Amino acid sequence: MHYVTATAIDVTGTWPVRVEVHLAESDGTAAVILGHAPLLDIGDVRGSRLPTPLDLRCDVVGRDDDHTVLIRLGHGATDRRGRDTFRVAAEAVRPETPGEIFERLLLNYHVDPVTVTDVESAWLAFTEFVQTGFDGLGDDGFRVQWGRYSWTDRTAMLCFTRQFTLPEPGGRVLRQVSLDMRFTGFHTLATGDTGFDHTPPGPARAAALATVRATVTEHPHLYDLWRAVPRHAALTSDRTD
Repeated sequence: MHYVTATAIDVTGTWPVRVEVHLAESDGTAAVILGHAPLLDIGDVRGSRLPTPLDLRCDVVGRDDDHTVLIRLGHGATDRRGRDTFRVAAEAVRPETPGEIFERLLLNYHVDPVTVTDVESAWLAFTEFVQTGFDGLGDDGFRVQWGRYSWTDRTAMLCFTRQFTLPEPGGRVLRQVSLDMRFTGFHTLATGDTGFDHTPPGPARAAALATVRATVTEHPHLYDLWRAVPRHAALTSDRTD
């Protein structure tokens, strides 16, 4: 998947938010796209002064030359004429980041990363994410954390994390992508984690993921947390120094 830069013109409604987006085509015209969040990821658009740039998920399906590419919008988004495929400037298109890959997989499982309602579906998306490779990937591992930050904390947490290095200007950089879910209650849940598992992607990693899932079932308090609905969730993608 890739992202193409467009322009958010107007935002209406509360939830789901409706957004009008204009996408510049290579012939100088602008396609008008109307969509709803979260299928159109509006990010911080609601708090921005409009118009403002907005990236749309897409696939690159063809290339005319070094300056023009043919893209197809993701998640069934179309313009007012029903088109989902457009010729755009190549410089307006970029590959998706690891955090965006995880977000896309969550949406494929009908999980909004801000309002998670089904932990098991989020887990299935995470198992796909940690099996997904991308250019320059190194020192790749995953872990699951759970528990309470302190005895006075009123929320329990469950966190799925993938940590890895990527090449960047100046050398390799350690980064991590996490889905952090918070729950009310669970006062007797002890803090714990699986530790980082660096089994390489493929069948061996699938077996390691199955072991983690079995651990959940064997831990009664953790299993109860797994079946609960989070009060709050957040998907983060950060550099780890």
